[in-house]
Amino acid sequence: MLSGSYDVLIVGAGVAGPALAYALATKTCNKRDAPLRIALLERSLSKPDRIVAELLQPGGVTALKKLDLESCLGELGSVPLLGYHVLRGEQGICASFPEGHVARAFDHGAFIMALRDRARRVPNIDVIETTVTGLIEDKDTHRVIGVLASKAGGQPEPHFADLVVLADGSSSKFRTAVLGNMPYEPSKKGYLAGLIVKDLKLPMPKYATMAVLKGAGPVILFELPNNEYRMLVELKQQPPPDLKKHITHDIVPHLPSSVRAPILNALETSRVRRVPHCYLPPIKQGESSKAGAFLLGDSLNMRHPLTAGGMTVALNDVVILSDLLAHIENFGNWDEISAVLRKWHHMRKPLASTINTMSMSWAGLFAAEGEAFDIMQEGAFKFFGQGAEYADEPMSLAAGITHSPSLLARNSLAIAIYSIWVLFTHPRPGNKSAPQFYEYPLLFIKALNVIWTLGMVMGPVMWAEM
Repeated sequence: MLSGSYDVLIVGAGVAGPALAYALATKTCNKRDAPLRIALLERSLSKPDRIVAELLQPGGVTALKKLDLESCLGELGSVPLLGYHVLRGEQGICASFPEGHVARAFDHGAFIMALRDRARRVPNIDVIETTVTGLIEDKDTHRVIGVLASKAGGQPEPHFADLVVLADGSSSKFRTAVLGNMPYEPSKKGYLAGLIVKDLKLPMPKYATMAVLKGAGPVILFELPNNEYRMLVELKQQPPPDLKKHITHDIVPHLPSSVRAPILNALETSRVRRVPHCYLPPIKQGESSKAGAFLLGDSLNMRHPLTAGGMTVALNDVVILSDLLAHIENFGNWDEISAVLRKWHHMRKPLASTINTMSMSWAGLFAAEGEAFDIMQEGAFKFFGQGAEYADEPMSLAAGITHSPSLLARNSLAIAIYSIWVLFTHPRPGNKSAPQFYEYPLLFIKALNVIWTLGMVMGPVMWAEM
């Protein structure tokens, strides 16, 4: 290691960066002759202001416990959430997380500041406010040996390390440089519009409300600390030019009457913010990727924010990765590091692929329009409406507690088959009786379309996640 350099240099102090820095420093402190020297570099250490990443699923809470960072939630005064209350027209379903598990909702910026503070308290972690502008490579081997970074108004300075971790978010500047020819590129899937609402009374207290609206994307409402509530509205690829007008005329009238007035008041007094969301399947690192560096967090893997699984994936990644790296004596030994990265890629798959597939496919199911989607939505509501036990497995999957893409596929297929059964046996809207025998040939064609549509929604994501 060069004089004045670090063992590990982490670029990005969002969720994954500070958590990994803290985990590496604490998990290795009794296993090494000298403590790891870690640098955490962030462009701005001021409090972030975002409209997403404010709900941590129960699986993410469990990961925080494993990292000894759960106290960050207590410092925030986070709000416990027991599950989801899903609305579709006059229908409503209350789906709870498995017993003993709760999600936590909080101000995103306060959570990030708490994570940074915990990392800053560790003596062998340097938290540095600086903008990373490039990677430094060895001229002979082309291995990454550090980064160039500049403080406000200053000249670029080199920071050297045996290992560079790039956790610089969805708009990572170094993704292509590390991964080379990528089989997948980040694909923009739509936008979320966000609004803070005061003095709101949700239909089910302590549950996140998700309203599935015909002709518009899902709307999510959940409680934050200090009597604030977050409203998130799914938008199509091309959002309307006037978001306030769209929400006022196309969204609010279809929400429960108890929440309309506070939302309209918030629209008059607060700004509506918009952010894009993308999908990026994970790519294996350590073989053909650039030596000396790897990606972590949204720079590596992104999914739809509908199921609020991003932070859970990131924190679970840190749990697995820090456990594997805790046994590495020399972080300059790329053969050992690359073996860890390959093992990490496979160990993270059960949870990451489950949440990624669920978020992308269920977002497609509840946000898309068309007869097949209407049939599956109707069937899903009737399926879950049979009793709490029918929601247990899907909620455990969404919560990040159960890690099984195959179980997700079986549940999704079961819902599709049940939707077809409902199609044949239940009265359709506007009818008082079930379909007659002469209608079955047309219904059979519709049933095939349901199966085909499910495959078209889930298939590409499951293939990309393999």
